[in-house]
Amino acid sequence: MRTDTPAPVRLKDYAAPDFAIDEVFLEFDLAPDDTRVRSKLQMRRTGKADAALRLDGERLKLVSASIDGRVLQAADYQLDAISLTIPHTPDAFTLEIETVIAPAANTALEGLYMSSGRYCTQCEAEGFRKITYFLDRPDVLARYTVRINGDSDMQP
Repeated sequence: MRTDTPAPVRLKDYAAPDFAIDEVFLEFDLAPDDTRVRSKLQMRRTGKADAALRLDGERLKLVSASIDGRVLQAADYQLDAISLTIPHTPDAFTLEIETVIAPAANTALEGLYMSSGRYCTQCEAEGFRKITYFLDRPDVLARYTVRINGDSDMQP
């Protein structure tokens, strides 16, 4: 839970994102303490040619990332507690990311969490960044395809 006061967001400070996401393919392998999330994002540059791709992400364990099938090495990106930044990308590309999250330990009630033994999601506003690295802002629109895998005895 955040204890600091959030900075106000003002319309006069608005800047369109430098990238668009046209298609999102998500696959979840559900487990209370070790849910695997694989995202495949069809992306294209819409802004500055030299802009780095900065994706929001919190409380995520990065397993892997690749661009157009090429696995990114640690030197290819910067990772911190709130973002994944990739300084160099093509103008159009497929970004694949695998993360691990723990819904049972998520007490923030944002992203994917468990409540009374059920999986729940809360993604507005800024909750999606607790599921996978993403341009988590309301002006990023995309078409989604989602697959959810789970133990049929635990998640009928």
